[in-house]
Amino acid sequence: MKLTRRNFCQSAMYAPAMALLLNAQGQSGRGMAPTTTPTANYMLRYFMRSETAKQQTEDLIAYCRQNHVPEVLLFNGSHWDLGWNLPTLDEARARVSVLRPVVRRLREAGLKVSINMWTTIGHSDIGRDERSRFSWQFMVGDDGAECHAIPCPIDPKWKSYVGELYRLNASLEPEIIYADDDFRYHNHPPAKWGCFCPLHLAEMERRTGKKLTREELVHQILSADPQPTIERQEWFKLCGDSILEALRIISGAVKDTSPRTHMGLMCSDPNTHAAEGRRWLDMVEAMSVSGNKPVLRPTYADYCEAVYTSVPWHITLMRKLQPLLAARMRFTPELENWPYTRFAKSIAFTRLQTALSFFITSPDLTMDIHSFVETGFKYDTGHDRVLRDYLGYYSALTGYAAECPKERGLEILWDSRFPLHRHVTTDQMIDLPARRCWEGSLDILGFATTFYPGEVKLASRGYLEERSDDELRALLKGKVLVDGDAASLLLERGLGSEIGLIGCESVDTGANCERFVNKQFAGKYWNQDEGIFAMHKYRLEPAAGAIVASHMIGPEESFTLPGMTLYENSQGGRIGIIPFNGSHGDFTAVDFRGWKRQQALRKTLEWINRGPLPLFVEDAPNVFPLRRDGEKAIVVGIANLTPDPLPQVTFRIAPPFKGKPKVEVLTLTSKAALPNFQVSEAEGYLRFHAPVRIAPLELVCFRISAA
Repeated sequence: MKLTRRNFCQSAMYAPAMALLLNAQGQSGRGMAPTTTPTANYMLRYFMRSETAKQQTEDLIAYCRQNHVPEVLLFNGSHWDLGWNLPTLDEARARVSVLRPVVRRLREAGLKVSINMWTTIGHSDIGRDERSRFSWQFMVGDDGAECHAIPCPIDPKWKSYVGELYRLNASLEPEIIYADDDFRYHNHPPAKWGCFCPLHLAEMERRTGKKLTREELVHQILSADPQPTIERQEWFKLCGDSILEALRIISGAVKDTSPRTHMGLMCSDPNTHAAEGRRWLDMVEAMSVSGNKPVLRPTYADYCEAVYTSVPWHITLMRKLQPLLAARMRFTPELENWPYTRFAKSIAFTRLQTALSFFITSPDLTMDIHSFVETGFKYDTGHDRVLRDYLGYYSALTGYAAECPKERGLEILWDSRFPLHRHVTTDQMIDLPARRCWEGSLDILGFATTFYPGEVKLASRGYLEERSDDELRALLKGKVLVDGDAASLLLERGLGSEIGLIGCESVDTGANCERFVNKQFAGKYWNQDEGIFAMHKYRLEPAAGAIVASHMIGPEESFTLPGMTLYENSQGGRIGIIPFNGSHGDFTAVDFRGWKRQQALRKTLEWINRGPLPLFVEDAPNVFPLRRDGEKAIVVGIANLTPDPLPQVTFRIAPPFKGKPKVEVLTLTSKAALPNFQVSEAEGYLRFHAPVRIAPLELVCFRISAA
């Protein structure tokens, strides 16, 4: 029987989920038209053990029919056959012969089939010594650690091998063939950061004209005071060139063997990839040799259950790549529940991660939720409910995302430039990537953020230090919020007059508090204190005309320092400074969050923006707010990240419509008009108050349109 949506409906057990899906697609006279509403697409990653492949295939088909899965990603290898390591070409041929009838049977059952290459370079040695099986150069870490299973990415022997490895697997004619996230330079234990083998040292000598030892080369790469060394510049080029060359070899082999197959790639933290010299747009071109749109599988969500602060923080690993790549690549985010039972991740947490992916990056999601050491689906069936019972809900989210494609929020500034100017004080390459500053911090205080263009910019040192002076001056003509670390950099660059500072230095003041001393920004919390015990603080010296909104007070009021400081410069730019170090985790620290600081931040951001913000959620600690705009509607998504339910919802939006709008609400169980809500105009906002309960770890969406 071919796997279709109609087949799913034949079981009464799944009728509620499908009824909601059909309603979301407009087939019951309500909801959105089928032409504008894609169905949420599950892409199940699955290990097939060679000796049990025939029975596993039938079990997989049954599982997919029961749980609305139309597409599977088969791992090219088997953990039981080779562990995590590369196969010889003979072993790869044998494995392909095992998978060929599996792929044929799955297609007969109506499933789309892709191949997930388990290893391309290799994740880690994991205790194996492959020197008797392969004769190529093995990777050497920046600290001299020698791998015995991970090849050097510029060794011609490996490049010849990897092209043939992909050619063999492309003979299965998969929809997509994915390189996993081992296709990188960092994190190949025992090598923390590669590769500093003799081949790389010789190539760097050719490029720079300098013969250096490994230790000398690492030192020169990490030196950038004040300008990057030739070694750092050439190192980024070498790493980027080698990844591109390998990708072209792989893509060419796939094109020659299966022209219809799309090239896919998993990736890690984009900041880390930038420190490897990754050139994204060149990689897109290399992956498009067959004319097929390439596919990206970004790391998206925590592998294990996480506290609420981690949810928006981790998702930014994917979100920051969307403005650069979403129009050029098909996004298929990765959700993985390692090690694949409810001991690792609850049903509710998995469901929330799934929902957020479909709302932020619909309509595809790759899912790795079953243990690769099991040969069936009965070991822990709890997560099956996430697929089976909520397809209609997820598809409604994809419909909202399609109707309202534009993200709105405070813009976190990021791009893919290499950290050429980053000052590193250690001798470890792992410290070269720029640190993350604003990511996941203001979200849980109720402010929507985005990486797409926005009016208020959130700037970090890591972003600013790669800008020219002209770029910085242009930025400071606008609306910008910086932390103390970024402010000190701007002062170093001679731009103190543009941000209202004479001085800015890091200080160790011990435990103290922040007192909100300006009524305009403190409101009802005027002259009240908020603790700041763990912050990395900066001593600001405000210039004439700067507004000091708060003071930092020492123990027993032993000192007073300027706190949050605001300034309007001669170019009309409005700048806010929070005198902590977001790049050291201050903004995700628990003592950064509080009602008083939230109030002061909202007023500060409104002052910077000269008006209302895109979205702010009131009286709801540790939520994740999102806003999407379309031509005829906007959608506000609010995820409750806490164990406590939200009994009701109040949020403010910069008004897109005049008058009282229509509101539709989507919950886990229904999508319907919301008749009982209050809307009022307040401080330039439309303020909504809705008697809608948001359960713990639930995403609820409000579609708002003109009446």
